[in-house]
Amino acid sequence: MPLALFLLALLLWSQTAAAAPRPPGHAFRDCPNCPEMMVIPAGDFMMGAPAGEPGRDAWDGPQRRVTIKPFAAGKFDVTRGQWAAFVAATKRPVVGGCSWASGSGPKPDPDASWAKVVFPQDDTHPVVCVTWQDAQDYARWLSARTHHRYRLLTEAEWEYAARAGTATTYPWGPAPSHEQANYGAESCCSGLAAGRDRWESTSPVGAFPPNAFGLYDMHGNVLQWVQDCLHSYDAGKADGSAYEDPAPLPPGGPYPKPLAGMSACNFRMLRGGDWGDPPRMIRSAFRNYAPPKDSTIADYKSGGAGFRVARDLD
Repeated sequence: MPLALFLLALLLWSQTAAAAPRPPGHAFRDCPNCPEMMVIPAGDFMMGAPAGEPGRDAWDGPQRRVTIKPFAAGKFDVTRGQWAAFVAATKRPVVGGCSWASGSGPKPDPDASWAKVVFPQDDTHPVVCVTWQDAQDYARWLSARTHHRYRLLTEAEWEYAARAGTATTYPWGPAPSHEQANYGAESCCSGLAAGRDRWESTSPVGAFPPNAFGLYDMHGNVLQWVQDCLHSYDAGKADGSAYEDPAPLPPGGPYPKPLAGMSACNFRMLRGGDWGDPPRMIRSAFRNYAPPKDSTIADYKSGGAGFRVARDLD
């Protein structure tokens, strides 16, 4: 074969290989220091907790069937080291005001930040003390670098990925286990070291077994910001897309009374539970949101909250 034809065939092959769909379970990176991603298969599942599940909250249901398109999810939470690289590349200022990071409990500490927490962390631990908007900015930065769309998981995508084909309270079975996740004592809010869980605060990512989709730390370690605004399950979408209707929250229902009349998008959902949460709060169906009273979504940061990224498949 003439050299020119060989080179043309090689070019066409490489373009075809690059464009070929990645199979479920495939791991990849779009750049050397980008998060490692796992391809999550399409499917449908029952979202939420059944009525008899121990620890169930009223707004963990009613269960509903949701269909999920294939996408990629971060194999791990975004680490402190990955976040530090983003901060250095963008010259982003370090902003304090983090709760649950310095012994101040829920009260924000003006000196506490992702770079300064009272508990031990290194670059292999998940970043904490980042706002929902910080997570958005990181995803946009990755998108600009890689020319692929990075974003946060939707709440439905998160639960589908966390369950990984299971319908039990936890993906490993009906009971909590410190052999499977980093979480706290029976009552909120303090860390607990037991068994494989040797940490009373954050643990290095990947310190516990992955779920059936190859994802680590979907339960415990740090709460994960997702895309959705605050909403009840019956307002969620059957196609797994994010709920982002800024309409005022209605009185009654699953919401605390002081939230009535406030925009749903003043709040964003958090999933997965963290190192200081009791076992019922790391259930696959458990739902949380932020910010609490006297904070805003623009400035709320917690030593128990981080994030992982999703990526659309081309």
